[in-house]
Amino acid sequence: MNEEILPVKIKKSGPVNSRPVILTLICLFCYVFFSLLALFFLAGIIWTDWVITVTNQYAPSELFSATRIRFYFIAGFLLHLLALTGSILIWRLKKTGYFLLGLSCLAIASIQSLVPQITITTTAAYILLLVLLGIFYRRLH
Repeated sequence: MNEEILPVKIKKSGPVNSRPVILTLICLFCYVFFSLLALFFLAGIIWTDWVITVTNQYAPSELFSATRIRFYFIAGFLLHLLALTGSILIWRLKKTGYFLLGLSCLAIASIQSLVPQITITTTAAYILLLVLLGIFYRRLH
């Protein structure tokens, strides 16, 4: 009955990389922004026929074709979903998240720059998000 009581050895983990507060706020904004826009584009995909009839009622029919509107909704949904995935990975401090978000933001901004009806401020919002998240690129691993 001579048993020794040994202390429990706890493994010490490495340094914990904490997320900066500003990066947390930007990621939360990205969650809301990209998820709402992805939901709006998904609703546009579901009710494309209604959107086409309303658009053709108020705009000349040769300006917007049904295929073009459907393509915009599908591309917008996929690109915003990709950006949402990138912001989730940035939340987890992964560099691949920045690349996914950057690819989708640049694609959205370039598509918006080709369409004359879209204002420059919406394009600038995507570029600004990309620049703000790029500030924290060195923190990502």
